Amino acid sequence: MATYKGIQGYSVQKLATDPTASETVGQLWYNSGTGKFKISTEGAGAWSAGVAYNSGRQYIVGAGTNTAGIIFGGSPSALTETFDGSTWTAVNSLNVAVSQSGGATSGTQSATLSFGMPSGNTETWNGTCWSEGSNMGTGRYIGQASGGTATAAIAMGGTPYTVNTEIYNGTSWTEVNNMQAARGEKAGCGSTTSAISAGGRPPAGTGIAEKWDGTCWSVTGTMNTGRYYQSAAGDSGTAALMFAGIPPPVGLAVTESFDGTSWTEVGDLSAASAYGGGGVGNSSAATMMSTGAPVGGSPTRCEVWNDPVYAIKTVTVS
Repeated sequence: MATYKGIQGYSVQKLATDPTASETVGQLWYNSGTGKFKISTEGAGAWSAGVAYNSGRQYIVGAGTNTAGIIFGGSPSALTETFDGSTWTAVNSLNVAVSQSGGATSGTQSATLSFGMPSGNTETWNGTCWSEGSNMGTGRYIGQASGGTATAAIAMGGTPYTVNTEIYNGTSWTEVNNMQAARGEKAGCGSTTSAISAGGRPPAGTGIAEKWDGTCWSVTGTMNTGRYYQSAAGDSGTAALMFAGIPPPVGLAVTESFDGTSWTEVGDLSAASAYGGGGVGNSSAATMMSTGAPVGGSPTRCEVWNDPVYAIKTVTVS
């Protein structure tokens, strides 16, 4: 007669209490306290409709969380809006209108950065207004390939296509080790110690990704769907979401999750989108601000990512 160990290669553990569901997905154990076999499961993550923001535009940058977020810039624009979980409110604008600027996407509603074009212009947000900061060493269109906080930000790659990477320490920018390949129109997120950058061009619509470990860039797992002008959300290079983007002419609704090694397709957006806003929040609670371009639809559409639900279930043994 076949045994569980003979089939799976290991015995069923006997535990006094149930472990954390999210850390034991797919594992079976025997709970000696209840006298029952248990298994942990993972439900599918999904997007749901969010609150539309006020001013539709392309290439928005986002920061904060999905209950205390901020979006700024555009195509080109100086507009800034904040979100309290239920309402978007127009607040003080940037000093200089920007398009495809980078941002401290892991920053907060009260402390973030805008940086990139024109000429590497950098502005800091203190929760009330924007003020001029030290310019980057290399001016470029960064798009969503950026991350970090208001005092520890990272800018990687950009257009004109470059491998240049710069770190911001709250006062000034410093060039650090370059990326492996020059690309722009891509997406990225994370921090100065752990970041991910993926997609973009050239070549148009690649799925190649690079991971930053705080010192160097290295090529990591390739996305399942190559794209450019997509959006990203995440606080590190080991837990991120990539969503929307091109290839043309219809844009993409595809969303992928990165675990530090490989990409997994998860729930799609409700509609294909590109040139949209960056993610506000981390990989488990992202808000996507979309201009609807180039496929029409609402120019202020907003969607909220709901992370997979983990559960522990009792196994019925006959």
